[in-house]
Amino acid sequence: MQTSPWPNGWIVRPARMDDVDRVLEMITARWKAPYGENEPSRRGIESWWQGPRFDLATDTRLVLDAENAVAGMASVANPGEPYSEFVPSAVVHPRYEGRTELWDWLQGWGLRRARELVPLAVGGKRVVASCRAPALDGARRAALERAGFAVVRVANRMGTGLTAPSQAAQWPASVSVRTADIEADLEAIAGLYLETWRDQRGFVEIPFDAVVAGFREDIEHEGAQFDPTLWFLAVEGNELAGIALCSGHIASDTTRGLVGALGVSQAKRKRGIALALLQHAFAEFHRRGYAAVELDVDTENATGALGVYERAGMRVIRQSMRYERELRPDAGRATESRRRPG
Repeated sequence: MQTSPWPNGWIVRPARMDDVDRVLEMITARWKAPYGENEPSRRGIESWWQGPRFDLATDTRLVLDAENAVAGMASVANPGEPYSEFVPSAVVHPRYEGRTELWDWLQGWGLRRARELVPLAVGGKRVVASCRAPALDGARRAALERAGFAVVRVANRMGTGLTAPSQAAQWPASVSVRTADIEADLEAIAGLYLETWRDQRGFVEIPFDAVVAGFREDIEHEGAQFDPTLWFLAVEGNELAGIALCSGHIASDTTRGLVGALGVSQAKRKRGIALALLQHAFAEFHRRGYAAVELDVDTENATGALGVYERAGMRVIRQSMRYERELRPDAGRATESRRRPG
């Protein structure tokens, strides 16, 4: 245990599983300050902390105040192969909002831990530290910028109410929809998901087996909350044409559904499949009594997804900013730069 550099009685130590409720209280307070609603959940924190590439002893630091309450927390997530990014995150309780030294220590610790993980990325590829911050969380964004991070993308959280039935889905004549059979369909789903993400700015190729393993990890973490009847597949003949992978909860809120991933095969776009998948999902959520559906979309999405969501009646609820700081440049780029005259 190490004494913190802040007021008497404050300490710094790694998080433990029995800290979940205290950390949840801090993160919830942080989220409610700008938005007035809950986003985190106890189960979500437990799943995060028990992940296969996360070690509480090495990947977290808690700052506890003199009353033994959580004043702030730093953590570093490792998304796995190809180890092109690591995610250092710093969160401070709103009661200590103005303590820039607390923000800066936590952010600095996270960067140091992220740098320790850089050797996992073999082959001299570029490695970044990345973090998302709510657009309205000015203190968190300022701390990231003081630590040398810069905004690289903006994401919209979009949503729509379900007070009335959704417009009926209009499917192309040869396309039908069904729910997923996880064991039979997971590899095809992973393949289409990977194909969809290749369109996105900043995409880094991920090994196919790692994508499949990531889906299995997410399903395992969801446990009894995972509902395969909310994974909708558009099929044409024997081919998977599109996916809408939905969840029946956002954090602990079971009144709002989430479209976690929506994608259409490149060869089958411009036929209304994405809009039909959305409308089908909305109709099912409405049938089940949900009040609203939400999803996230990059504002620079190259597939035209933003326009599809707007045609489906969704609107922007809030925004988040993706920040990055380079931890290691691409070796090929660095070599080429050294060869340039001047």
